[in-house]
Amino acid sequence: MEFLQIGEAKLKIVMAEAELKENGLTGLPESGPECRRAIWRILDKAKSEVGFDPAGDKILVQFYPTKGSGCELFVTKLGILAPTSAKLVSKSDRITMLSRRRSLYGFATASHLVSYARELCQLAQKPACDLYEASDGSYILVVVEYGHGADPVEYAAISEFAVPLSEELFPYVTEHLTRVAQGDGLSYAISNLK
Repeated sequence: MEFLQIGEAKLKIVMAEAELKENGLTGLPESGPECRRAIWRILDKAKSEVGFDPAGDKILVQFYPTKGSGCELFVTKLGILAPTSAKLVSKSDRITMLSRRRSLYGFATASHLVSYARELCQLAQKPACDLYEASDGSYILVVVEYGHGADPVEYAAISEFAVPLSEELFPYVTEHLTRVAQGDGLSYAISNLK
């Protein structure tokens, strides 16, 4: 895999066929959650290798096949575009925008959290998440969601069980609440809460 940074907002990634398979990018629907996660894993590698960091921005990813069944990906941070240009890009029917964000969800009771955790654990790929407990018996689940287009929320069913909270609360949560599970808050909830 080769990374070539083209300015501050654009990155070119060249991948051979074997690298596409190794990174899980073959045979997936381009707008599916597995594809979005794979692209973000590649972008994490790009950050460590060449310093390209799209964190906090929506990105535009363009795929171009190359000879030998490889591909070139062009990644553009959309945060640098003027609002009117970004709107035009997002309305195109030939483009899928990707986003990654840390989401916080508040659960008033342990039973709501356990119900949601059971539902989410039935998915093929459950998300990594941290779980925090407040002194009043409520819980906050912190999960990284990979969205696309106008739908930045990957786990829409959570709204039946929890209240979305502002990401700005994250420093408060980490300082004043007790983290009871790191990485696998869902399994912890199912095993330890009622």
